[in-house]
Amino acid sequence: MATSSQTNYIHGHPPEVLKAHAHRTAARDAAYLAPHIRRDSKILDIGCGPGTISADFAALAPEGSVVCFEISEAALATARTTFASRDLYNADFVRGDATKLPFEDGSFDIVHAHQVLIHLPDPVAALREMRRVTKPGGGLVASKDMIMASVNWYPPDPRLDVWRDGITGTIAETGADPEMGRRLKAAALEAGFDEERIRVGASCWSFADREDVRFWGSSCRDRMAEGTEIRGRIVRGGYATEDEVDGFVAACSEWLDTKGAWYGCMNGELLAWK
Repeated sequence: MATSSQTNYIHGHPPEVLKAHAHRTAARDAAYLAPHIRRDSKILDIGCGPGTISADFAALAPEGSVVCFEISEAALATARTTFASRDLYNADFVRGDATKLPFEDGSFDIVHAHQVLIHLPDPVAALREMRRVTKPGGGLVASKDMIMASVNWYPPDPRLDVWRDGITGTIAETGADPEMGRRLKAAALEAGFDEERIRVGASCWSFADREDVRFWGSSCRDRMAEGTEIRGRIVRGGYATEDEVDGFVAACSEWLDTKGAWYGCMNGELLAWK
């Protein structure tokens, strides 16, 4: 990588970001992987964030273990709290770089990354590392990543385009691929996986229930508030002006109270067996 994963992660790890990521669950965000988890699976969760998906994995593998892996100590601290709050103790917490995993070859049954490769300038290097630490003869690598071009809001409001355009531009500026979800099969092939052992699909984040709409609207509004990391990056990069970001914040507040509001974004999903 040209720079560290931490500096490339455009949102940073402040409380408003970790709060948003804590909304994620294995049932919704890793449904493509969950059927492959055994009670005794040894799992590495790269980019675990606040650990909500990781903790769900730990509950699915009570006789196995989960390693929560993050570049951010703040995220790891939140993940430790998540596990303790659920009385789950079959986990370790490790800080490091996804392209330089500090584990022996063939250490894990499953290696999982949720919205990680989309933020890496060299996702193939990360996939090679994920493959290396996966057990031969059936170990599984899983990744889910957005396709930013698919982001859509209803009702249409040009002010809301700041989210798609600003994040797309900011990710691309780091050297990463904002459309990573469509590239997963190609990246897995380049990383050394056999085509016949690769399965790719897609799913959609779709927020339409009142609770989900209020969550998403308030989350996006808070993450673009004055002084946040992503707002600063978007304005400095020239992807939106301060006034345009203020317009986005106002539009989010209106959108989350709009009857019939909907948000959607396509995600690519990769399963690759070693």
